[in-house]
Amino acid sequence: MARVANNEISNGYSDVLIVKHGDLTASGTTQTFTIPIPAGGIVRAVGLYNEEEFDGVGASLTVIMGDGSDDNGFLAATQIHTDDGSTITYANGTGAYIDGGSTDSEQQGKIYTSADTIDCLFTLNSGALSDMTQGKVRLWVDMKRLNPEA
Repeated sequence: MARVANNEISNGYSDVLIVKHGDLTASGTTQTFTIPIPAGGIVRAVGLYNEEEFDGVGASLTVIMGDGSDDNGFLAATQIHTDDGSTITYANGTGAYIDGGSTDSEQQGKIYTSADTIDCLFTLNSGALSDMTQGKVRLWVDMKRLNPEA
C-alpha cells in the first residue's frame, strides 16, 4: 500500500492499494490484504477502480473493505469478476462507516484512537485465487491523519 503522490492527490484520496492477479497467491477461495491505519487516523472515503477485469477461474470474484468490527464497513461486496457481464468498474464507499453509520464516529467515516487496519477481503466462488490469469484493481482510501507523526 502506498500513499498517493502529490501530483495525484487532487483525486481526493491519500492512499491506494493496487492488487494485480499475480498478487492473489492463495490456493483457496479467499485472501486478505491490509491497509494500515495509524492512531488518530480518520477514514473518510474509499473508492474502487477495476482497471482490468479479473479472469481465469471461477464465475465470481468479490471484494469487501472493512475492519475487525465490520468486515464490509467501508465497501460492501463488489463484483470485480463475473461470467455474466455484471462486473463493476467503479465503486464508492457503500459500507455503514461511509454510508450513514449508527454512531458519531461512523457518520461520515470512522476515527481510530489506536492503530488498526482496513481489511480488503477477496472472495472467489470456486477454484484457487492463484489461478487468476488477468486483473488489476485499485482500492483508494481518503485518510486524514490527526497525528502528524503518523
